[in-house]
Amino acid sequence: MNHISVDFLLDLFLVGLLLATIGYCAILNKRLKSMRGAHQELRELSAAFDQAIVRSRLGVDELKVAAEGAGKNIKAEIGQAQELIEELQLINASSTRIADRLQSSVQTTSASIPKAAYADDPAGLFEDDGFSEEKPTEEPRAFRTEAEKELFEMLSKAN
Repeated sequence: MNHISVDFLLDLFLVGLLLATIGYCAILNKRLKSMRGAHQELRELSAAFDQAIVRSRLGVDELKVAAEGAGKNIKAEIGQAQELIEELQLINASSTRIADRLQSSVQTTSASIPKAAYADDPAGLFEDDGFSEEKPTEEPRAFRTEAEKELFEMLSKAN
């Protein structure tokens, strides 16, 4: 080994280290390219995510506007329904009072008429004049509404 000098061995050692460094740099370069590609994909992904967030915010705002409009419509309809309920309650109370007055009137009227007078005429449409057995051929009363006619028929049946 005398023939090989120390300088030559150091040069060989340095060449070996340089080759290892070049190999390591090549591997590192491949990894850096891969990271740059991944970094670009990450940028694209973050941009798409940002756009999705913006679209979702717009969608939420549109939903809020739609919900407020629907809420106002529902409140208006609830108000109308409450007004109608109150009106129907008043109509119901009024009709109950009228029916009670009619019933008491019918009861007092039926108590004052002898039963023989309306035995053949349960509706009490014809009066007994005491002279003839036949009933007059008059038409029954003309009713203003169908409800009035039904009420009259019910009261007639109650007698």
